[in-house]
Amino acid sequence: RRPRSGMSTAVSSMSAAIRGAPVRPRIHRAPRTPAARPLTRARAVEAPVREETSTKQSRKGYRVGVDTLNTFLFREEQRGVVSGDLAIIVNNIAVACKKISNLVAVAPIQNLTGLAGSSNESGDEQKKLDVISNDIFCDAMSDTCRANMIVTEEEDVPLRVEAISGDYIVCFDPIDGSSNIDAAVTTGSIFGIYSSGECEIFEHDSVEEAMEKCVLNARKSGEELVCAGYVMYSSSTVMMLTVGDGVYGFTLDTSTGEYVLSHDDVKIPDPGQRIYSGNNGNVDKWAPEMKAYVRYLQLGGADKAKGPYSYRYIGALVGDFHRTLLYGGIWLYPPDKSAPQGKARLLYEVAPMGFLAEQAGGMAMWGECAEKRVMEVVPENIHQRSPMFVGSSKMVVELQEFLEDRAPVYRNGPRDEL
Repeated sequence: RRPRSGMSTAVSSMSAAIRGAPVRPRIHRAPRTPAARPLTRARAVEAPVREETSTKQSRKGYRVGVDTLNTFLFREEQRGVVSGDLAIIVNNIAVACKKISNLVAVAPIQNLTGLAGSSNESGDEQKKLDVISNDIFCDAMSDTCRANMIVTEEEDVPLRVEAISGDYIVCFDPIDGSSNIDAAVTTGSIFGIYSSGECEIFEHDSVEEAMEKCVLNARKSGEELVCAGYVMYSSSTVMMLTVGDGVYGFTLDTSTGEYVLSHDDVKIPDPGQRIYSGNNGNVDKWAPEMKAYVRYLQLGGADKAKGPYSYRYIGALVGDFHRTLLYGGIWLYPPDKSAPQGKARLLYEVAPMGFLAEQAGGMAMWGECAEKRVMEVVPENIHQRSPMFVGSSKMVVELQEFLEDRAPVYRNGPRDEL
């Protein structure tokens, strides 16, 4: 086949250029003899020893980050601190709080925010999650068959349930700080488990008589608590728990569904950080001596050289108490003009938190001079309210000394000078 004319011309020109180019002389090299490689024998190489991560152990031998709530309850049962019936109740509370935690997380997209259109016995407007969480708690306690009575913020009267054993009285606030839900701010659930008393109901008792016996049996002081705790729904879900032998915290691992030990044998720092907490918007409603105490902290307290105390307030008992438990300081919940008896409920909020505080080495007090333990108060009704001053022991003692010194003066009329 004949090439195209244009192509033949290009090939001819290229051939001519190649013929006219200088020829590079060939360089003759001696053949390279490959260097003899030394014979080596294969030998086993020891792998580097992997250093095991040290796991912090508690005084009871618990491993932080490893042991779960179930492990904790099992070992406490072996030690005779927890009964099998109580362990079942606590485990069911933990499961109920997992469900509530999930509901809180998706509340804005599941139409669970806003009011439910009703009020509870305490006069608070009920949020949608208040009602749902209450049902979850009540169902969880009924399923245990270990609690013979349930007291909840959302029910007017105690609920009698069938128990095959145990006979505990379980009290709870299903959602503390529910007004924060719509803004995705910290909320939580509080619970207290009381030892049961005598509540004999006879066949001839009327419904009213039987109910009265149940109500009287449910009126317990904090000293009859066998277990108390709370579950906080925030950046993580954390359960703080005491069974009367220290305070332990468990964080929910969402990948496994287990509560894992994260806070071992918690003690409130004493005095801890220079923090005070309380509703500053209500200070003008407080007694003059309490207003003076807040001003005293703002000016630096007993050690003015360190500057003023920091103010922190979330607006949910669980959140504010949790910070105080870990950082120290003091949390103020005094009575005011609009709530002479205080606002927190004694049976299922104040007493359980007081139990936790004392187990963590702190103090929980009430009274004009913060001289009475909240744990000793026997409520007159199941929804009785109570004030509370709780925190580091040194801070609470300092409050007591301040009130004892200033209260008589300020009761005769408010004064601005400290």
